[in-house]
Amino acid sequence: MQEHIFLAEDDEEDRDLFTLIISEISADYKIFVAKDGIKFMSLLNNANQLPVFIFLDLNMPLKNGLECLQEIKNSEKWKLIKTVILSTSSHPEQIKDMYKMGANLYMKKPNSYSSFKDSLSKCFQMDWDTLK
Repeated sequence: MQEHIFLAEDDEEDRDLFTLIISEISADYKIFVAKDGIKFMSLLNNANQLPVFIFLDLNMPLKNGLECLQEIKNSEKWKLIKTVILSTSSHPEQIKDMYKMGANLYMKKPNSYSSFKDSLSKCFQMDWDTLK
C-alpha cells in the first residue's frame, strides 16, 4: 500500500516540481495537493488514510502554513504526522518560531531542481526519531 504525502502549496510551478521530484524519488508515495490552507485542511479532514508527511508552504492565500501548522499540532489525530515547513525565507526568528509551533523540519525552498530533489531525498532518509 502506498504511503500518502500531503502538500499545501499555492504556487503551481512549485506544486508541479514537488510532485515530479517525489515521483522520481519513490513510487511508494501517493501525493495529495491543495493550493491553499483551507483546501488543505479540508483534504486532511476528509482523508481516508493519514499522510506520513505533510509539507506546508508558509505563504498561502486564505489560510497560511502557520495557521495550518497550529491546527495540525493541536489535534490529537494529526499532531504526530511529520510536518515540514517549506518557505523562501531563511530568517532565523521565523525558523525558530516554526519549531516552537511544532514543525518537525523547516526547509528553505531550494532554487534549483537538483538541490530541491537532494533536499527532499534527505528528508525521506533522515532518522525522524532523533528530531525533537
